[in-house]
Amino acid sequence: MELGRLLQELIQAARKAGITVRSESFDPSLSDGGKKWRGGFCVIRGKRVILVDERAPLVDRIATIAASLASVDLEHVFLPPIVRATIGAYQREAPERPVPNATVPLPPVRARLRRTDDDER
Repeated sequence: MELGRLLQELIQAARKAGITVRSESFDPSLSDGGKKWRGGFCVIRGKRVILVDERAPLVDRIATIAASLASVDLEHVFLPPIVRATIGAYQREAPERPVPNATVPLPPVRARLRRTDDDER
């Protein structure tokens, strides 16, 4: 499968899983001189999104989307074998951490009270 087609299949797989893929031009200072491109999976206002740098080379855009999809449950989504294999290649490299779910909000963060000199007296 040609790389352009693979990219489109990955974007379609993300859509089937309820994830939007946004391709935007990132600030050049965010990349490591072209060695490592930025982007990935995040939740924005309760919606799951994969952000991709549109100026990144095609193989890096494919890698960003595939790595992001590797952390999502895609068992219920039909994928062509080459697409599933591409995503599977990144599952071993994906960090072992829970993926944020747009339907389950995170618990509120509580701030600690700072002790002042008056509190110790």
